Formats: sequence, C-alpha cells, structure tokens
Amino acid sequence: MPLLEPVVSVERRSFGAILVMLLAHGSHAQSWEVFDMNTAGFPSNNVTDIALDGQGRTWVSTDWGLCLFENGGWSFFQTQNSGIPDNRLLCLDVDSLDRVWIGTLLNGVLVYDGTTWVNYTTQNSPLPDDQIKCITIDHRGWAWIGTFLGLVCYTGTEWRIYDESPTSYGGLQLNGQVIEDVAVRADGLVAIGTLNGGFHYLTDTSVAVHATYIDLFPDNSQLGVAIDTVAEERWVVTPSQGLLRQGGSLESGPWFQYSTGLSTIPSNALISIAMDAQGKPWVGSMDKGLIVRHPNGTFASFDTLNSDIPHNTVEVIEVASDGAIWVGTPFAGAARFHPTDVIVENSGTPALHLFPIPADDHVTIIWPHEAMGFDWKVYDACGHEVLFGSASTASGEVIDLRGLHTGVYVVRAYTASRTARATVLKDARHP
Repeated sequence: MPLLEPVVSVERRSFGAILVMLLAHGSHAQSWEVFDMNTAGFPSNNVTDIALDGQGRTWVSTDWGLCLFENGGWSFFQTQNSGIPDNRLLCLDVDSLDRVWIGTLLNGVLVYDGTTWVNYTTQNSPLPDDQIKCITIDHRGWAWIGTFLGLVCYTGTEWRIYDESPTSYGGLQLNGQVIEDVAVRADGLVAIGTLNGGFHYLTDTSVAVHATYIDLFPDNSQLGVAIDTVAEERWVVTPSQGLLRQGGSLESGPWFQYSTGLSTIPSNALISIAMDAQGKPWVGSMDKGLIVRHPNGTFASFDTLNSDIPHNTVEVIEVASDGAIWVGTPFAGAARFHPTDVIVENSGTPALHLFPIPADDHVTIIWPHEAMGFDWKVYDACGHEVLFGSASTASGEVIDLRGLHTGVYVVRAYTASRTARATVLKDARHP
C-alpha cells in the first residue's frame, strides 16, 4: 500500500461550488431540532445509535432504553413495557423487513419485528460475546455483529464467526477482534474497523490488514467506516489521525489522509461517519461537532459556537432519505438538521443578510429588524473568532475580509435579546 499523502492543493482551492446557507437562531424555525430528556421525554441523553427504517421512522438507542420517532411524536421501550431484557443499549440497525436489530451491553442481540422480541445470547446461539459494539445489516439481509471477541455474520441460516484464532470462519483470521464498525459493499466486500487491531478488508476468500506496523497506516484503531457508492471509495475515521480515504482498487488504490496538519479539517479526533446521496462524508468528532467534506475538497463544521447542535461530541450520524442529517451525542440527546438554502428566524422575521455571495475582500451585513444596531463576530471553520465589530444601524455594516484566507466563515450578529447567524464564503476568485 502506498504511503498516505496529503491533498493540500485540493483542500485549499476555491469554495465556489459550496452551497451557502443562512442559519438563524430561534426555536420556531431553527435548522437544528433537538430531542432529549427535556424536549422529547428521552429516558437518557446518552444516545448510542440511530437507524432509519423503510417507513420513515427513526429508531434511537440510549443507555437506558429504545426510542421511536414516528408521525411527529416519540414512544419508548424499556424493560417494563417491552421484551428488552436490559435497558443498556449500545447499537442498532434495521433490515429490509423493518425489523430492528439491537445490540445490548450484557444481553446479546435483540430483534424486534413490531410484535415479537427475539433475544440471541451466548447461551442460545453461537454469539461469542454478549456485549455488542456494532450491528450492520447488509443488502442481503445478513447481520454483521461486532463484539469484543470477534465479528459475527448471521445469514439467517448460518452463524459465521471471524476472530484471531485458527478456527475463524473459512480460515480467515482477523488481526484484531474488538470490532468497532462494519460497512458492506454490494459485491460482498466487508470493511472492518477495529480497536488497536488495524483496518481490515474481508472477502469470501481473503483478509487484508492495514496497520502502523504493517504498512505505516496512520492509526491502528478505526471508530467508523463507510463506503461511497458514488465514487467507489472507502472512508475511515480514526480517534487520533483524522479522516482517511482510499480510491481505486483495494490492493493498490491510493490512500489520502485529512488531518489538521494536512488539511482544513478542524479535528483529528473522529468517531463516526455517514455518506449522503451526493457522496459527501459527514463526520462526527469528539470535540468539534459535525464536519462535512464538500466535493471540492473543503471542510465545514457545525459546533455549539456556530450552530444550534446540542453538543460538540457526535457519536453517531445517519442520513435520511429526505437529506436530513441525524446526530446522536453522549450527553445532549439526538438532533436533526436539514441543510437548506435559507432559514428565517422565529416569528418569521428576516434573518441576517450578507452580500455579495461569494464575497471578495468585503462583505456587507444587514439585519433588517435591528434598527438600533448590533454587535457581530466572524468565526472560521474551526470555530475560532477571527473578526469582531459593531453596526450602528440595521442598514448595513461592511466587514473587511482582506486578512482572511479563502474559506467558509460564520458571521454571528447579536444583541442583548437575540442572535442570528449566516455563513459567508470568501472565494479565491474574488481577490
């Protein structure tokens, strides 16, 4: 495998193709909807996984029960009102029959078909461990179950156990058996992230491993993996070395690393990943919220400073069929975000206006309903304050951008009683 190489030239080129979003702060029409113990009655704010079924419903697992969102409302399943043997749930996925597969902390796997609960444990099945770290249902309906003691594939008729031992299924031994995440391609290729065991590709006949001591792979742990079916690429998120991408063939395709030292990505501590319909990776970080990589190679982030996301640690991401992005956090519940062109503030009042878009050396900021003036600040993609000032009237304030690099910036306008935000694009083609 070739050494990982930076794509600095790609990361710093024009932002002209980025969709500019005006984001406003207000509960009535804000871009983030937050669901937690206070707003939705969740049994816990520690969201461990999210899955979307074919009926448009959203399933959320927490460390104290299961949540279901349908028809605009939430219902909850716990030991006292369902077949759940233990409220401590770690992961879930949904199959083509809309059965929910749930991984538990100490009681194996649950399968719920809307009426009946089936529980697979080490006592009644070949599961090697009752603590389930991840579940992925592939295009065939096969369940790939990650545990601390190996990877399980349940085909519906056969249990296949892959681990470090010579008895691993088909003689295909893994290099590490603490399984963090699994993604499966339509041709059956399985991409496996492990804890300290290296990144794996598994086929019916082979196992390929990438690790620091094998081929200088940046990180031996991978907390999230995804397969881009648009560009036929593989993506990996790591806890300390940022985002990794492989294009081309599995054997010789080039690997690229996006870290804070090699790109504009705001964090190297990454936890989760999901691909949208356009092939954009949405990445959850430990400390910088939700990150998206645009097709032109640039990164933007949504954190508690520049958006209404409820927490900067994003444990899980799911992309809905309507383009909505769902995130789960360990301390602040779940949230749903609809990327849109324009969102107005509460009560229908006009949001913050910026022009021209894309901006050149200057951008004019207008907040129509704040006739007495307002203060403003500009933040970069990493959430750092880079400019600040005050506008004496609502009719316009010109912000000098000449000292800023090409990129996406968030402008926050505020008074003692309200706040509004808008995203401005400083384009290299407008010197």
